Order: sequence, then C-alpha cells, then structure tokens
Amino acid sequence: MLQKYIRNMKLSITFITLAIACVCMSISAGEKIKRERPGRLFSLSKIPLLEDPGRDAWQKPEQIFDALKIEKGQHIGDIGAGSGYLTIKLAERTGTTGTVYAVDIQQDMLDYIKHRLTEKGLKNVVLVLGDMNDPKLPPESLDTAILLSIYHEIVKPVDFIKKLKPVLKPNGKLAILEFGDESPIGPPLYFRLPEDVIIDEVTAAGFTLSQRHTFLLPYQYLLVFTLSH
Repeated sequence: MLQKYIRNMKLSITFITLAIACVCMSISAGEKIKRERPGRLFSLSKIPLLEDPGRDAWQKPEQIFDALKIEKGQHIGDIGAGSGYLTIKLAERTGTTGTVYAVDIQQDMLDYIKHRLTEKGLKNVVLVLGDMNDPKLPPESLDTAILLSIYHEIVKPVDFIKKLKPVLKPNGKLAILEFGDESPIGPPLYFRLPEDVIIDEVTAAGFTLSQRHTFLLPYQYLLVFTLSH
C-alpha cells in the first residue's frame, strides 16, 4: 500500500509540474504577443526625466563612447536625440574638429537642444529634422550612428534602418541600445524588445552584428552592427 501511495504521489507531482510548465509557457507566449511598437512622440513634459542628474550613474555615456571607440574629429549621429542628453556629451567628446548630427522628428526638441548648445558654447552640432521613416542625413556622413532607447519606437524598423545604410561611411557602425526585460526602469515591458528581435530586423536591413554588450550597462544592452558586404 505504501509503495502504491508513493507511486501515486509521484504521478501527481509530475502532472502538477507539467501543468505549471504549461502555464509558464502560456504566459511567456502571451507576453511575446503583447509586445508592440508605441509609434508615438515622446512628450516634451518628460524632458526632466531625460535630463535627470542621476542618469549618468546608470547610463554610463563615457563607457558607451569607449566601447564604440568614439574619438575627437569623428562624425556621429544621435538618432532620436530628444532633449540632447547624448548630443551634448558627444559634442564634447568629438571636439571642434568633429561633428554631431542631432536628429529628431520634433522641432520643439531640436529647439531645446539648440538652447542648450548656446548655453554651453558648443558649435559642432548640426540639428536635423527627420521623420518616422527617414533620418534625412547626407550620404556617408557618419562614422557611427547611435540609437539610444528609440529603436523600439520605430514602427517600420527594417525600412528605417535601410535608410541609415547610405548615411554611414564604408567602415561605419550602427549602435543600438535598449532596455532589457529585467531592468527595473525603462518603458513598459510590452514595449521592450528582446535582443534577438532587433538583431534579426537589423540583419534583414543589410547589417551584420559585430559586437554584443550585455553587461556593459546595468539596465540596457548594446548591439553594434556594421554594413554587410
């Protein structure tokens, strides 16, 4: 009797384990289904969030620049520049012999950046009003294009990334930073994108993954691509 009872208990535990696994798989699948692209403008009311003095501690811009080997005299694109958080730091990093293209689809954001540039006396930034489908940058103008936390907002990412191909110099780089699912900060989970989704889309647009940094930053991953030849 005891052996029969133990055998029945083991069967019950096995069924329960399988049931839990199925539920977990269902939740995971549902989570993937719920992921979506917001496709909407970032509110100017959120500029204080972008310019939070404590952001440097986790964004680690200098470590990003080091990983991308950004130096003085280079030409860098800040695609989706927003309030200019990264633009200002890139302008200081590249110096007077370099150029930073601050691209955004909201003129109000570009006006805000212009005001900040005037305050800091920086003159090596070109402000570019792009749109959701085209960054509108000159051919072979960039050594590196950076998309910081904006890739997930692009409605047609493959088409948009294709527009960046002629913009990069032959040995240029495309850097994409996004929040991971485990991050306690960032956009809602259903707006975040797994790394492999981005890699597949950017590869489809004609790029090759060259670097994958998952531990450089506490909350974000960094994917670096080069042009496919």
